[in-house]
Amino acid sequence: MICLDSSRKRATAPDAAEASTVLTGRNEDLRSAVEAIQGSNHVAVLLLGDSGIGKSTLLEAVVAELQTAVTPVRIHGSPSLSNVPYGVLGPFIVGLPVQEATSQLAVLRTFWARLEDERSASQKPLLLIVDDAHDLDESTAGILVELAAAGWAKLLVASATRPGLPEPLLQLWFEGIAERLDLRPLSQHQTNAILEGALGPQVLPSVAEILWEASEGNPLLLNGLIEDAKSDGTLLQRNGVWLLARPLNSHGDRLTDVVRRQLLRRSPAERQALNLIALSEPVSRDAIESTVGEDPVAALIEHEMIRVTPAPHPQLRLWHSIYGDTLRNLISPARSLQLRQSLLRRLDSEPTSAEGLLRQVSWSMECGAEIEDRQLLRAAVLASRLYEDELARKASALVKDPELQVAARAVTARTYFNTSDYAAARDILERDFAKGLSVAVLLTGTLMWAAVQAALGHTPADIMDRAGALLEAGERLGRENPEDADGILKATRERYDTMHAMVYALAGEYPEGAGTEADGEAVPPANTLEAAFRLALTSERLLVQGKAVQSFAAVSEALETAGSGPDELYFLAEFLVARAAAAVIHGGDWEAAEKLLAGVGAGQGPNLISFGGGVHAAHGIILLYQGKAAQSLNTLSAALESLRLADPQQLFALVCSMGFAAAAEVGAKDKATAFLADYEAAPRAVSRYLRVLSQMAVTYGKARLGNYPAAVDELRALGRPNGDGSTAGLEFDSLTFCLALGDRNAAVRLLELQPGLEGPRPAAICHYAAAIRTDLATDHLEAGKSCEDAELWGFAALAYDAAANGYRAAGDTLRERMALSQRKRCLDRADSLAGQEQEAESDVLGLLTRRERDIVALAVRGLSDRQIAAELQVSIRTVEGHLYRSYAKLNVKGRDQLPGVSS
Repeated sequence: MICLDSSRKRATAPDAAEASTVLTGRNEDLRSAVEAIQGSNHVAVLLLGDSGIGKSTLLEAVVAELQTAVTPVRIHGSPSLSNVPYGVLGPFIVGLPVQEATSQLAVLRTFWARLEDERSASQKPLLLIVDDAHDLDESTAGILVELAAAGWAKLLVASATRPGLPEPLLQLWFEGIAERLDLRPLSQHQTNAILEGALGPQVLPSVAEILWEASEGNPLLLNGLIEDAKSDGTLLQRNGVWLLARPLNSHGDRLTDVVRRQLLRRSPAERQALNLIALSEPVSRDAIESTVGEDPVAALIEHEMIRVTPAPHPQLRLWHSIYGDTLRNLISPARSLQLRQSLLRRLDSEPTSAEGLLRQVSWSMECGAEIEDRQLLRAAVLASRLYEDELARKASALVKDPELQVAARAVTARTYFNTSDYAAARDILERDFAKGLSVAVLLTGTLMWAAVQAALGHTPADIMDRAGALLEAGERLGRENPEDADGILKATRERYDTMHAMVYALAGEYPEGAGTEADGEAVPPANTLEAAFRLALTSERLLVQGKAVQSFAAVSEALETAGSGPDELYFLAEFLVARAAAAVIHGGDWEAAEKLLAGVGAGQGPNLISFGGGVHAAHGIILLYQGKAAQSLNTLSAALESLRLADPQQLFALVCSMGFAAAAEVGAKDKATAFLADYEAAPRAVSRYLRVLSQMAVTYGKARLGNYPAAVDELRALGRPNGDGSTAGLEFDSLTFCLALGDRNAAVRLLELQPGLEGPRPAAICHYAAAIRTDLATDHLEAGKSCEDAELWGFAALAYDAAANGYRAAGDTLRERMALSQRKRCLDRADSLAGQEQEAESDVLGLLTRRERDIVALAVRGLSDRQIAAELQVSIRTVEGHLYRSYAKLNVKGRDQLPGVSS
């Protein structure tokens, strides 16, 4: 085998792990390429894609598949020889006289003679393997096409999409004698598979999403991000779960190596343009072109190193955003200052976008340049909103104006709230609370102060008692400024009322003496924020009463009313989403829950680090309610580790309790012990409903572990904290736990509550309760179907089991078998891991013929051989024969072991 430029190839060849990553999801491309080379319809296979997408790795995989059937000859394009006719063929034509070096016929004859020697030695067809074909000169490309068109050799070609293949090679595709495969970026599903292969199955979904977005589906960048994140501790494993401890660092060793190799291929002017764009993006195209010229910019756009926004004011930014940190890290401070000075006079005085402002301020800080205080504060606020906490703190610390420093410290406190360091946030905010020489300064940070107090476990009454200092400060300020006294007093009273509405909404409690909606809304809200918090509290009250649909409607209205909320309450939307999720999960509207959670999951990477744990927690609780305890345990375990890092909604105790219940359900005693210990050490959930629900889950878990006879009485008491029927929602939750523990007496009270309950989950469970009351097999069967429709697999299995017992007592063995098969199907759904339901069904369908599938489906439904024969209009012997063969294929002994296959 001949290999040109092999030293260069070894320097850039992927290692085994990287090759595995690249090939994930490329099996179809691999198979297509191999079949095209082996077939008679194509003379070439053209692999095209972006840099790092995996062209070379796929090329090597194709060669490995064909190595016993071909004579491989490698040719590698080179930028330095792209304008030299036949330059890369030099090692093949060293004996050619100089005067004939430009003759295509002479070069072809000499090149072919060399190749023929190789082919004769191996007695196998020639396969010319051409990597980086975009760097081939047109003459060499023409020679390769001649050989392929004549049938003397086949071509396996890899090329960057831009600038693309030389015209002669592209012509093969136009003529239909070349197979073209355009390699696409990895999907999120493929990225998940790669992470599971590299790290194991316990990877937070948010980690996969963040890495997928950061790498933009590029396998080379994905590998670099994973390796660098593991090396610097950003990606770490806690209790078996892989998670991100902080936003990704994109200037680690692997990514730096990738970027350096890219820079080596660029001209000095192009490198200068890349550096300027990295330091200032998004930046005006005119400004960059006036500094380095138009040609370097055009070349970078053509090679997809940078991208340009549409007119009328085109701006430039890097093609891969993660290159930015790496490039900036490679530039020395002195060089950075020099570049800044060369570009600054060509830039607008004030960036037009938030991203531009952050970049300009960050660049100025790195160079030690002076920055105006208000611009620093604006950048700090933006950075904290984007969870760039380090930048926010640096910018805040540089603010010199004493009045603006109060706002800067509030921003710093928010960055600590981002990571659930509430004590640090409190210490910063306490310094300025109820102080200030103007009303604007006086009110700065007050909402965040109240939220921090709530997160630290203070009661609403205690918080508002301390918040009285704000009213006193307003009165003092009014006395000092009598001409503005009315406005000052009105503003401080309005803020106090908003804080009051907020802390009671966070706690899910009405103030003492305001137990009804009318009492709570006697005074109209002073602003939209107060109105949103009142609606949130109304939602909580409705949820406690069992009105899940109305609760969801109220919190949805709160989301619309609140809008984006003030900067210091950046978590407002997520707080309201958490309330909405509690409502739809209680009601069992899984579709609405998934849609709601998908909206949070669609946020940017740092947002997922802060709030992703709450999303996973909600998914885990849904799985537990559905009866999928094993899946729930895995999901809640992952959520808990995420919440250890950031828990802005104070869900830690709730997740511990639900995880304890799930672990107890599956008999995982060690995990249950760990969950319980975490629960007992954690501050309780802020919301009243979630606090009580947590206590119920712990009681249920203790009963599941055994030797806890007081569980049912304790659960019933938790459901009626007021001693009356005013908390039907809580009572429904408690009775549902009782029912799952086998307390059939719970059915009576559930039926009494049924008229006031809302949602498919209460409806299905009350249907099961009605069947318990009549204890008729047919009613249990219908209740099982109702629970199945609601995707409550655990309760469906209980109902089908009761139906089977009823039919057995009546001597109806046919319907007994039918009920048992349906029970088994529900238990299989409950025990399966995510995605296995579809996979299992697909596997079965692949084993059985269509006729066998039809007969097995009827057998699963409980029909006898005679009934199946009548249904399908075949003989009984035919039915028996198909069933016998199906048992053998499925490795089962009889009907009772058949999987639930639908026709």
